[in-house]
Amino acid sequence: MKLEFLAEGSKECPLIRLYSFDQSAVLRLMNLISALAAGTTTSASLHEQPWIEPVGGCELKLCLSGHDKGVVQIGPSTFECVLRNEGWDDIAGLLKPFCESHRADVYQWLNERGQISLLISANGAW
Repeated sequence: MKLEFLAEGSKECPLIRLYSFDQSAVLRLMNLISALAAGTTTSASLHEQPWIEPVGGCELKLCLSGHDKGVVQIGPSTFECVLRNEGWDDIAGLLKPFCESHRADVYQWLNERGQISLLISANGAW
């Protein structure tokens, strides 16, 4: 699964996209996000996962918080996605279709709170 920040190039930018993945990578992502939703973990660095390939040095830390902030830029290629339990639970639900079948033309906005959106797309397009 590739992790990439796109600052420009589309009216939906800036955005972080997750793309070029198989079902096992989505299951791993869903397990991380479910742990955040359940409160069994408070953070996970996506770019440090062995099944994630950061593009252009993109770093994304997923954080459980008492407030929904969405994706926040910390540095030039460093980001945090900060959500409450319910926000992570919503994202886990949005990932389920990607775990059940693989279609190259499918995408889903996972979070649009804040100035940077989070997108998952099988082929990178939206």
